[in-house]
Amino acid sequence: MKRVLILVLVLTTFAAARDKKTKAQPGPYVFTSKASAQTVKSLIVQENLRGGYALDSDQPLQFRFSKPSQMPLMDAVFTASDACPGMMTKKAWSYTLEELKGATKVTVEPVWEYPDDYCHLQTQPLIWNLPEEIAAFQTMLDKAPTSAAQPTTPSPAP
Repeated sequence: MKRVLILVLVLTTFAAARDKKTKAQPGPYVFTSKASAQTVKSLIVQENLRGGYALDSDQPLQFRFSKPSQMPLMDAVFTASDACPGMMTKKAWSYTLEELKGATKVTVEPVWEYPDDYCHLQTQPLIWNLPEEIAAFQTMLDKAPTSAAQPTTPSPAP
């Protein structure tokens, strides 16, 4: 009986530890880079275009990409993509850049866009739960070229 009790206690402890694992949270996700906002923007644009995304809106410090995609099954149960002609489920990523004291703050907000039962566009947070993708994005920002332009001192006129 004592062995059974110990086994149940151990299994309960492992189950509790498994449930306490940190779960990915919905965005926005914030990153920083030492590169200028323009350099960061061009890197993000290149990467998204390479990934098959279309540039939906483009302003100097705010831009957005999307591409048709299939929502996970649990989320897709409540969408009506097939019933709304011309409307489809999309994965959309919005980026906001802000230059602060020689660095660039990058805010990333991924969402699912989908039509509801009345063919109105709805959004739902897309949880970016791939740590390797998040780390690769930060690495890309860390490796972005920074402007090494040193202020030049004017030379005296002869």
